Amino acid sequence: MFIDLNKPKSSTVPLLLLASIFTCGLTVSNAKATEVSFSGFTNLSLTYAEHDKLAYRSSLQKNGREGLSFAPDSILGLQSNIEFNDKFDAVGQIILQDRDNTQFANYIELAFLRYQIDRHWSAKIGRFSTNSYLYTDYRNVGHLLNWVRPPVEMYSTAGALGSMDGLQASYIQDADFGAVKVALSYGQSNFIDDVEGGELTIDYSELAVLNIELQSTDWRFHAAFIRSTLDNFDTVGIDDVKNLEGNVPPLFSPFARELVGNIVPDGKVITYASVGGQYNVDSLELNAELFDYDSDWVLAGGSVGGYISAAYQLGNVKPYLTLATHNRRLAPEVIDYERAESLLPPVAFQQLVILSAESNEAVRGASYDQKSISAGVRWDFHEAWSFKVQFDHFRTSEFGSGLFGVQAGLLTPKEELSLNVLSLSFTTIF
Repeated sequence: MFIDLNKPKSSTVPLLLLASIFTCGLTVSNAKATEVSFSGFTNLSLTYAEHDKLAYRSSLQKNGREGLSFAPDSILGLQSNIEFNDKFDAVGQIILQDRDNTQFANYIELAFLRYQIDRHWSAKIGRFSTNSYLYTDYRNVGHLLNWVRPPVEMYSTAGALGSMDGLQASYIQDADFGAVKVALSYGQSNFIDDVEGGELTIDYSELAVLNIELQSTDWRFHAAFIRSTLDNFDTVGIDDVKNLEGNVPPLFSPFARELVGNIVPDGKVITYASVGGQYNVDSLELNAELFDYDSDWVLAGGSVGGYISAAYQLGNVKPYLTLATHNRRLAPEVIDYERAESLLPPVAFQQLVILSAESNEAVRGASYDQKSISAGVRWDFHEAWSFKVQFDHFRTSEFGSGLFGVQAGLLTPKEELSLNVLSLSFTTIF
């Protein structure tokens, strides 16, 4: 796997901080006053997914794959922890995995400095988890999960906002049932991905995150709220889109403005809210999460979804079953064509359809609307090793297969489709 060390300017701080953490760890590993540890994890997963139109991927930031492949779910994570004293420590983590865009910044998961103010309060600076999902912090550590991968309907988009660069303050308080943790974070994140002919980048600026966790011996509850402003959107041909209104006949000007407003998200505000919980009773484990994503940007339109999962411990074997869904709110269209057809002469409407076809195809290709059922079994054959077998059956709606890739040379499938995926996985931590 080739990693591109060229990086956008917004990635400089976490890159330097990560380099400092690992360099400091190697430099001071013999110092008596400082404790340094290195750890890691790996998921070696073989996936089979065969389809004549779709290409399977477990994350929006990964390549679509077909047939037999180790790429979609195999991961190697490396982490350095440096404890300078009882108040001050640092964490750096790199995760090597299949990426559509191979800039080095896309492989940095964590790079932060932390200060323990007192027993209850702590603060972080750098790149850290948004903790916006029940399993955000260790969604890549397969050995800590029942599944081969977290449900894609909930977690496929986590790569865009799974971590952020900024400041965080958190507070922990003991309670009768266990503990309560509240964290408030502020900063930014940037999404980088490859598209046909180049890159797509966007900044999540003014990124604010509120997390609330309640934890007991047998259960855990998590809630999160994210608010951010989209900015600096850039992709192939975006200048032509921005100048569209001045390059079309006056008859089409209102629709050109609508198209530009839908494609270019700069200044738009998005919000994301999620709740989730885990409950253990005897040998039964229940997990569930729900999300509500509000956005009027058609390339990442508003949606709701979630999953429910059950697992049962039988000795060192744990079978599990998961139901998941991701439902879009907005129709996958770059223009309100029904309204346009009612306002334009038939010939002009057909011209508008032709002029906007490329942009409309991009919108359709980014639309997510699907459901799945997954069944699997985990076998802990060693205290540090597990083997998992998982079968997933996905069903996508019309123009709703955007969580997966599309076979080369094909347009976004306009019909309902189904995709079966079989996975074999070995996981460990070290």
